[in-house]
Amino acid sequence: DISFEVEKGETVGIIGRNGSGKSTLLQVICGVLAPNRGMVETNGRIGALLELGSGFNFEFTGRENVYLNGAILGLSAETIDDHFQEIEQFADIGDFIDQPVKSYSSGMVVRLAFAVQSQLEPDILIVDEALAVGDAKFQAKCFERLKQLKQRGTSILLVTHSGEQIVTHCNRAVLLDGGCMQMSGKPLDVVNRYVDLLFGK
Repeated sequence: DISFEVEKGETVGIIGRNGSGKSTLLQVICGVLAPNRGMVETNGRIGALLELGSGFNFEFTGRENVYLNGAILGLSAETIDDHFQEIEQFADIGDFIDQPVKSYSSGMVVRLAFAVQSQLEPDILIVDEALAVGDAKFQAKCFERLKQLKQRGTSILLVTHSGEQIVTHCNRAVLLDGGCMQMSGKPLDVVNRYVDLLFGK
């Protein structure tokens, strides 16, 4: 019982308690899971950070995974070549780019994953809690990149437990609870309702 639209260039925050259906909803939107009823319509290429390292082969190097991810997104090797330097600079993991991903810290994995998905400029970018792993400096860098993408017309779905991030970065928010949409509206109103749910008010 969830129904909403996201306009081009809009950032929508999705918030809810653990088990409320946030990640499942995103997997349905991305096509990873099929809905048992209803439908999802998307227009354009989707970039997604669904869970740490999803889409990465941990035996491959960071460099190889950039090309693997790009190919999964339907991009040619030439297009990835054109963007590789920006991806490498954004991830800022130094010589680890040529090391197997299995040797990375969780923060390094998310740096590289975010760099790939955001630098390849998707029409729709879905971010599920991934940024919680990064340090404060990297998070600020990510949100600046999200702002640039939004200005270029990318639609962004941001799942987070951080009410502050939703109020600061989203045009609108959706509150899920028990697999249903409890509320959709102004970010601050939705976050306040979420806090009431958490603390039983």
